[in-house]
Amino acid sequence: MKLVWKLLRENISKAQLIGFGIANLIGLIIVLLAIQFYLDISPVFTEKDKLFKRDYVTVSKQVGLITGLTAKSNGFNSAEIEDLKKQPFVKDVGAFTPSQYSVFAGFNNQNMGVGFNTEMFFEAVPDNFIDVKSEDWKFSPLDTSIPIILPKNYLDLYNFGFAESKSMPKLTEGLIGMINLNITIFTKHKEPKEMKGRIVGFSNRINTILVPESFMSWANEHYGNNTQVQPARLIVEISNVADPNLANYFKTKGYEISGDNTTASKMAFFLKIIVGIVVSVGIVICLLSFFVLVLSIFLLLEKNMGKLKTLRLVGYTKSYVVRPYELLTVILNGVILVISLMIVLVLRGKYLDAVNKVLSIGETVSAVYIVSLGILIFVLLSLLNIFIIRRKVK
Repeated sequence: MKLVWKLLRENISKAQLIGFGIANLIGLIIVLLAIQFYLDISPVFTEKDKLFKRDYVTVSKQVGLITGLTAKSNGFNSAEIEDLKKQPFVKDVGAFTPSQYSVFAGFNNQNMGVGFNTEMFFEAVPDNFIDVKSEDWKFSPLDTSIPIILPKNYLDLYNFGFAESKSMPKLTEGLIGMINLNITIFTKHKEPKEMKGRIVGFSNRINTILVPESFMSWANEHYGNNTQVQPARLIVEISNVADPNLANYFKTKGYEISGDNTTASKMAFFLKIIVGIVVSVGIVICLLSFFVLVLSIFLLLEKNMGKLKTLRLVGYTKSYVVRPYELLTVILNGVILVISLMIVLVLRGKYLDAVNKVLSIGETVSAVYIVSLGILIFVLLSLLNIFIIRRKVK
């Protein structure tokens, strides 16, 4: 074998082999590093309890000129709601039920010297969408009081806006929970209904004045016109905020979103595009380097074709004759794989340190996947090189 190798290695171009090695090394590093980066970063956008927890958005239709100047309904029909539920990024959909009656709320305390009266409104959503847990969140027609949930930003606006500018005392959630409101429900055709309202919590998720669905159904039946009204707003639980179809769906339908978490969807979409472009560039470089190696082997075989034929005539088998070239390609590919994996792991440590300063990634994907991918590429390239070499030598 040594004598055959000495005979065949005379025409090997070291410059060509070095060129192949550098090109293939760069291409393989780009491919492996891009894929590893995507595996490490993508959980930030897709996994729950990471950067984005359970995601809820409030969806409404855009108010056009005609619907804005008239009282024409701009709600969601059953077909639109069903279509939304069928989307792969949607976990659940709930409708906002509005009050079909007028509501006045008041508070008067002579001891505190505080009093106010205002017209307001109620809305209700299914209980599983509410982020306030309270044992008082229930209603029976026999009750004389109504549990109410207010948006947390209402309290913040009062404490840090109105109270601050008027030098008034700030209110805590516990203090407001002790206040009983005087609620008056009335319509044009029925006597007003006097009830008490108690604030049982503040919601960070839903920006409206909430009452239980059980109360809303009872009040609409007894004091409203009790007609079926298309919901003007929907609350949607998103199962995968990083789905690239999410933002495109709402934009295509012309829906407006509050509590918009579709930024994560857009970021994940652009991340996939960037990684795809980088991986494509790496694959192109790998393919070009592969063709450089094939061309080098072909030229080497052509230069040594006379020697190869002579060796075949004197009794050497085809496998024995081509083995030096096969070993050459396998060793080259193996060295390139080892060097590229070492460089990728070093660079991975660098970018993880940088990213962890901005985002809490936590546990990352094991490097076993990228090592396995590198070995798979090595095996495929080596087998392809061996196949081409054996096809060339008759």
